[in-house]
Amino acid sequence: MGSPSPSPASSGDLREEGARPVGAGRCPVCGGALLPDGRSYTLDELLELWAPIRFSPGTVEEHRRQSGHTRLHSCPGCGFGAFIPQIIGTPAFYAELQGSPHAPYYVEDKWDFGEALTDAGGCSSLVEVGCGPGAFLEKAAPRIPKPYGVEYNIEALEATRRKGLRVFGIGEDVSAAVGQVDVAFSFHVLEHVADPVGFLRGLCALVRPGGRIGISVPNMDGPVRYIVPCASNMPPHHATHWRARTLEALAHRVGLRVERTAFEPLCARDHYYYSYYGIRTLFPERSFRFRAAHALASRSFDAAFRILSTFGRKTAPLLKGQSLYMLFAKSDG
Repeated sequence: MGSPSPSPASSGDLREEGARPVGAGRCPVCGGALLPDGRSYTLDELLELWAPIRFSPGTVEEHRRQSGHTRLHSCPGCGFGAFIPQIIGTPAFYAELQGSPHAPYYVEDKWDFGEALTDAGGCSSLVEVGCGPGAFLEKAAPRIPKPYGVEYNIEALEATRRKGLRVFGIGEDVSAAVGQVDVAFSFHVLEHVADPVGFLRGLCALVRPGGRIGISVPNMDGPVRYIVPCASNMPPHHATHWRARTLEALAHRVGLRVERTAFEPLCARDHYYYSYYGIRTLFPERSFRFRAAHALASRSFDAAFRILSTFGRKTAPLLKGQSLYMLFAKSDG
């Protein structure tokens, strides 16, 4: 995430017939109540948070047809959060983000890629849903005989194909070509989709019995919770919020077993999550106490990361960074 650049995610969406977008009332993950949590935002307020990026009138109107306002609703039971009414980012929204120098969208390397490559060891086939321009698939291709991708963004899909990688658009019959792969991955996609339960079931359908599924999301129990409001963690970019216990409940709902959970450690460039936004939750911004505490925290973090670097460490493993990664196993039956 950024200030306020979007998190490095794909906008892929594994769509199914009969998808059930999240609505007010019951939590789609655990069946509990979805209760209003925080203030309402108009679409104009949400898009203004992206300044200096300005979206075209056509793109704004696409989203206004979905809804002119939204509000976060949260489930006290599993911690699931959803903005209702839903405003889901359109292909034009992501094309304009990708084309803006103020919001670099895709990145070549991410922490969760390393977690996934470890879990894919020994596999003969995998699929990444929401593969973007193919950064992860490029890393997987030398190790995995049959890597496949699925992508929603046309420009990213074509960029992946130019690399010689096998990737499918959302409208194509993925199952006929991919078959029953050993493992499916999706990095920072779940929080974008209208129907997260249907999305995970779609991933399950691509995996053989006994196969596995790895998913990463922004961790709402991490420091991102301090950034309110945050353009890149709200519609039209993010439709839902996730925690470890939320993903565990989702796995139970879909009939998957949780194999392991990993949390991204804090890196030096992201310490402002704590040193700025965390301090802002304690003191009024621009007050003397805020300025003093922010300066002290920033210097302390900088010094701590300099010390860590002398030992060859680039992260602070005791502090959580942005992402949460969870590996699920599908039953053999």
